Amino acid sequence: MTAVKLNPYTQAILNCLAQFDHEPKELDAKNAQFLANMIQGRFLQYLVNRLITHYKIHSAKIEKKLTMVFMSLLSDKFFNVFRERVKAEPRIVYEIAKAIAKHDSGGQKSKSKADWLYLMICKRYFGYQNFQIIIDWLNTTPEVEKVLFLGQVEKAFNDSSLIRAFEYIVDNDKDGITPRLFRRYLDKEKQTRLKSLIESGDWRIEAEFIASESAHRIAWQKYIDQI
Repeated sequence: MTAVKLNPYTQAILNCLAQFDHEPKELDAKNAQFLANMIQGRFLQYLVNRLITHYKIHSAKIEKKLTMVFMSLLSDKFFNVFRERVKAEPRIVYEIAKAIAKHDSGGQKSKSKADWLYLMICKRYFGYQNFQIIIDWLNTTPEVEKVLFLGQVEKAFNDSSLIRAFEYIVDNDKDGITPRLFRRYLDKEKQTRLKSLIESGDWRIEAEFIASESAHRIAWQKYIDQI
């Protein structure tokens, strides 16, 4: 029987758990902190893998960028709740670690089982009852949209100078307009037209129109809210 290849976070969790013959009544601070860090890393990896699988992205560079963005987005909010829970109840990291190790060590894995596991962890231990809200929030933040778009660009074009041009434009777009604009062309498989817009600089005309349209919509919504 072929051994199951484990990711580094799960392997580190298993190595730590191996020192316990049975569930400890209390975890010392060092082990509790270590397991908490590994759990956060594994949870983050799950979220990133979920997204790149959905968008069929096979770029290690894009995966690394998404990981950094997710870490930045989740560290001070989502994971902060978990860290506070661990301070109050260090034993919960043992329970979570055992659940992750059991799932990842199993021979058969499926998306539904992974989704159920992290939904359970999210609700029971992180204190968030609606897991889908977190997923939707992550997937629609400008930072994540930018990285996902660059992943699409790498799949659509084989021109390194053009890809660098896209990266420059997106990195300097503080409002997150260009990924939405350019994705319209990619979704309709109009790569040649999109390449022409980038090389000529005419994409700025459409970007300015979208920015103006968005500003009017936001101003109108604020006006309606005040009525």
